[in-house]
Amino acid sequence: MKNLKLCIFNRYKNLKIKYKLIIIISTIMVVCLSFIILGFQYAFNSYDEQIYRKSSQVLIMSSNRIEDELKNIEEVSYRVLADNKIQQALIEAKKELTNYDQYQIEKEIRDTLTSYIGSEEYIQSIHLFDTNGKEYQAGKITASILYENADHLEQRAREGDGRNVWVSLKDSQNTIFSARQLRSYQNLSLDNLGTLIIEVSLNDIVKELPREWGGQEGRIAISYGEDIFFAEETSIQIDKLNLSVSDRQGYRIQKLAERNYFVTYSNSTYANWTYWNVLPFETMFAKVTTIKFLVIFLFFVILLSSIYFFIRFSKRITDPIENLVSAMKVVQNGDFKAVDTFRLTEEKDEIGILHRNFFVMIERINDLINENYEKQLLIKDTEFKALQSQINPHFLYNTLESINWLAKINKQTQISKMVESLGFLLRNAISLKDDVITVQEEIEMVQHYITIQKFRFEERLDFSLNINENVKGCLIPKLIIQPLVENAINYALEMMMEPCKIKVSAYKAGKDLYLAVEDNGQGMDMAQLEQVRRGEFKTRGNGIGLSNIDSRIKFVFGSKYGLQIDSELNIGTKVLIIIPYQTRWSYV
Repeated sequence: MKNLKLCIFNRYKNLKIKYKLIIIISTIMVVCLSFIILGFQYAFNSYDEQIYRKSSQVLIMSSNRIEDELKNIEEVSYRVLADNKIQQALIEAKKELTNYDQYQIEKEIRDTLTSYIGSEEYIQSIHLFDTNGKEYQAGKITASILYENADHLEQRAREGDGRNVWVSLKDSQNTIFSARQLRSYQNLSLDNLGTLIIEVSLNDIVKELPREWGGQEGRIAISYGEDIFFAEETSIQIDKLNLSVSDRQGYRIQKLAERNYFVTYSNSTYANWTYWNVLPFETMFAKVTTIKFLVIFLFFVILLSSIYFFIRFSKRITDPIENLVSAMKVVQNGDFKAVDTFRLTEEKDEIGILHRNFFVMIERINDLINENYEKQLLIKDTEFKALQSQINPHFLYNTLESINWLAKINKQTQISKMVESLGFLLRNAISLKDDVITVQEEIEMVQHYITIQKFRFEERLDFSLNINENVKGCLIPKLIIQPLVENAINYALEMMMEPCKIKVSAYKAGKDLYLAVEDNGQGMDMAQLEQVRRGEFKTRGNGIGLSNIDSRIKFVFGSKYGLQIDSELNIGTKVLIIIPYQTRWSYV
């Protein structure tokens, strides 16, 4: 037996490399096939488990999406509560009024409520009941059951004590109601002004949810405790579901009407609701079964193809591989130049490409070693210069503070204001920790810059601001407005003898923030304007150019955002910045 093994081993050693490759690859593939067959069922059972978990995750995402929409509607109810017109009208409604005054109040409230109807697409109608029981409503009423349960809705609103309360009613499975008690914030009296009820189409929200398995049989249901208050229209007997749950989220296989269903559920803390997704079992796993057979078929195809490939090409690759292995051994010893003595194969197939790429790689490694050494020296030099650039501005800032105090002591108000503004600008310029700031903070920098320029140009500089309150907290990249104002002074004000008007505006339109800087300077003709738009116009000084600002914005937000420049000769110039409106920054 021992002699037989030794004989087989010796014959194997004397085989050509191509036959050795064939034997090795065939053996490996057969062994792999054996392990795959043994572990196949276990692997797909694990895969099925992942599908179960993924289905639960999808349900959680769907519930989060539903709750996000409801939170948006809750925000609408808060805006109605805080609306000055609504507050004032409800206070006036408590008084004894003439018919005409009562009519004016009713009209103003209904008009205001109508303006909120379109703010969220899933709002069907808005109802406001004052303390006298009088109703003001806007929108299309789709659930007449609201009036039958008005007392119940008002009671739930009172229990909320000013907070929003979501109420579901029996026999109204497609609709839920947002109820909130209105309180007067005039002089912080918190007097009761009435009840606000918003009718919301829950069915429309659910219809917009993505379907995990692409089918039409799976349906969403929502329960509160042991009661299902919403269920999509379906032939599935959802009302016979077992609603008992022990975990926050999970899944189970349940039999309904002689048919197995895959049921996932998720509890939400938002309104203490439980979300359910019911899907026929065979619908869910039909594709999985197909994939199992497809994987088996592909495995055998790959097995036969691999054996055929190595039989055909093994002879062609052995000699070049040996040459390449020898070269690699030399490189392994750290001698990157000795590979030049090896002969490259003249073949132009994959092995030939591998040879050439290997030698090109070695040459690049040599270059990178030298380049890395030079870069390390450059980095050290840059770090030293960066340290110097930190020391000098801080020294200058501290010196400006000393000048400011001396000016105050000597009652030199103008000097003090200029030094304070210059110090503010310097402090923000050398600050490296804040890449993004609010619109309000950027405007403060602009105002300090204008303060300095006012002392220089006096009445020739006519500066104005038009900043909407709802954009002051919006986040923007640092130093994108001040350079535009500086450009307006350099290219408009300095070229004029008469007063120059420079206006900075900020407002929101749709989902975008618009920042505009306008002047009534000499403007540009079309040829010069095109040069500026293409970044070919040579500017004076070393400040932050328009192309730099435009590139920063496009890099952060995408190519559809950036600068828009409009100008007309002898009329003026307007530079408009367009970026997404956001108050929580996601830029890295």
